[in-house]
This record gives sequence, structure tokens and C-alpha cells, in this order.
Amino acid sequence: MRRIVPMLGIGSQSKKVQRATSRSRFIPQFRREVCEVINRIRAAYGPIPMKTVADQPEVKAAEATIEQAARLVYSGLENVEVWRGALVVYELTWMSALKKVRPSGKSAA
Repeated sequence: MRRIVPMLGIGSQSKKVQRATSRSRFIPQFRREVCEVINRIRAAYGPIPMKTVADQPEVKAAEATIEQAARLVYSGLENVEVWRGALVVYELTWMSALKKVRPSGKSAA
């Protein structure tokens, strides 16, 4: 009769490889989605310098939130929808700040 020895480490190693593979897919996705949002924001600001609002506390907080969301998704603690939600808030924050600095009567580009 053969004795079957359980291989306890195999499953956990496989999960680590899967996690690392899925993490590496997120980086290009994050980069692409951020670029799309930044391009929309830049287009909306047009000739208005983005520096005029970049240091506002709400913009800084939105930036910190997307960075934290990216870390959580990358580490496997959250799903990608958390990242996308933070990115939506980031874009809305910039657009809200634009309304405050845009000369009255002007619309988005």
C-alpha cells in the first residue's frame, strides 16, 4: 500500500503566484485609467492653469485617496471597483474646483 503525503505548501504557493500575476495586470490598467481621467481634466481646464487648484485640500485628499485605493487593490485587500470609485471622486473633485476658478460665462472645452 502506498502512503500518500499531503503537500500543504503547493496550494498556498499557487495562490501567491496568482496574486502576483493579477497584481501585475493592475499596474497598466491603473496607469491607463489615470491618464484618461487626467486628459479629460486637462481638456476641461483648457487655458486655466491647473496649479491654481492643485494645492487645495480637497484635491490633495482626492489624490491621496486614489493612491491608497491603488495600494489596497494591489495588495489584494480590495477589489478594482474601490479604485474606480476613488478615481471618479478624484475627477469630480477637479471639476468642482474648476467651477470655482473658471470665469463666469465660460463652459468646458
